[in-house]
Amino acid sequence: MNKYTALTCLSAALLCGCANSFLKPAAGSERVLLMKANQVTHCQPIGKVNVNVVTKVGIYNRDADAVEANLLQLGQNNAIELGGDTLVKDVTPEFGKQIFAVYKCKR
Repeated sequence: MNKYTALTCLSAALLCGCANSFLKPAAGSERVLLMKANQVTHCQPIGKVNVNVVTKVGIYNRDADAVEANLLQLGQNNAIELGGDTLVKDVTPEFGKQIFAVYKCKR
């Protein structure tokens, strides 16, 4: 392996490892819960949020768990902005994209 290839591989690995650290949680987002549709029947629907994240860095695909965690964090951040405290996965159009329904539940 030549130096250029090794440097490229190292750079991509570092970027993939750091990709999660670029997403900052909004204040209070840790209190936003992910629930199933049958668990929010007593809650007030607020709206829907459409979130998406990078799934590929260069030629490398990001880990599916990391992508899902980023989607959830973005959903939680958006729920806080809308005044919600609960998310329900609505539609997953493709890998790296998610639509969440946002609810306000009395807890």
